Amino acid sequence: MQSDYSYKSQLWIPEKAFGICYWLTDDGLPLSDGDGILCAEGFVGDEKTEKMVEEAAKYWTSGGSGRVSWMPGVRKISASEKDDQAERLAAGYIPDPMQDLIDYEVSRRNGK
Repeated sequence: MQSDYSYKSQLWIPEKAFGICYWLTDDGLPLSDGDGILCAEGFVGDEKTEKMVEEAAKYWTSGGSGRVSWMPGVRKISASEKDDQAERLAAGYIPDPMQDLIDYEVSRRNGK
């Protein structure tokens, strides 16, 4: 179960309102350097974030064609966090430890 409420900032933010913006090349693949994809976190549809990703993609592809795309409801993770999540998954846990914290907090506030 996921919560759309941010207890830290006391705001309700729909889960799908936040995500990552990335550059999708004409062949349908995200622009990647082999270690990860070119992306930035932000509110889905944010023109400033889209412009940033577009400018970076045009620089790295020497003006190559493509378009920005959004993956709502996800966040960027580091390589070490990816390894940690793979270990959690192999151990039978939910890969993202943040989800454990959110589930705990929601159940605590609901008195369960």
